[in-house]
Amino acid sequence: MLTHDDLALVLAIAEGGRMKRAAEVLQTHAATIYRRLEALERRIGGPLFERRDGRLVPAERAEAIVAAARDVANRLDTLNRHVAGQDDRLSGTLSITTTDTLQALAMPVIAAFGRTHPGLDLRVGIANAMADLGRNEADVAIRPTRAPGEALVGSRLGAFDYAVYTRASRALPAPVAMLTASAGWIVYGGAIAQAPAARWLAETVPAQNRIATVDAMLAAALAARSGAYALLPSYLGDDPVFGLARISPPIAALRSQVWLLTHPDLRHAAKVRAFMDGAGKALRKVLREA
Repeated sequence: MLTHDDLALVLAIAEGGRMKRAAEVLQTHAATIYRRLEALERRIGGPLFERRDGRLVPAERAEAIVAAARDVANRLDTLNRHVAGQDDRLSGTLSITTTDTLQALAMPVIAAFGRTHPGLDLRVGIANAMADLGRNEADVAIRPTRAPGEALVGSRLGAFDYAVYTRASRALPAPVAMLTASAGWIVYGGAIAQAPAARWLAETVPAQNRIATVDAMLAAALAARSGAYALLPSYLGDDPVFGLARISPPIAALRSQVWLLTHPDLRHAAKVRAFMDGAGKALRKVLREA
């Protein structure tokens, strides 16, 4: 007989593809995941996963288990959102997610909101990988995006541009084509490799002109302090703390927006509604001034 713990184990391995990732999801050690999987496979009567290109892929006997586990997880997520969406208390935990580039703008607003709502326990996650609000990974998201997704609801907080930045003391404004023909570029990979700015760099900056690849725009901004070229959102590159200067016109194709989003099931919860209204108003003001 399979248990809920068995389903959670199989789903974590199937979706993570690695024992280490499954261990992070289940908040345990990789060795524990190995032991639990081996015990489950003995009960089932054969292996549940195959290793392909360094990843664990469900074997044929595991496909039905993975499908059932996803169905159970989706049903539980839906139920949890339904219950949370009916909560009319301004207390408890409110989880917020945003990116490293936006934290300098967002954190003062979040902290001010926390001071005016002392009954709330605000949990803030800073990550470039977007949290899945449909899987209850966060209640509210502050995201830079041009396409927030039809499955979410919220409001646009403001718009911003991308431009090329470098150390202020060596800043010489130039056309974009001249800059991309020069050596010394920081480009993007990893968790943000598919972001529009990352794709623009991959298509525009020749390989021989790239000096480093980073997986966070904050890292690119710090690298630009050495005199490297970095393509940055204006709210980050214009922040005086980095000592950078904009040396190109805005790149029209990359103009984007900042959104405050939640799942439709959660929008009527008192704590979510309070954050969307109060923090949303403050964030709009900050973005106008950035």
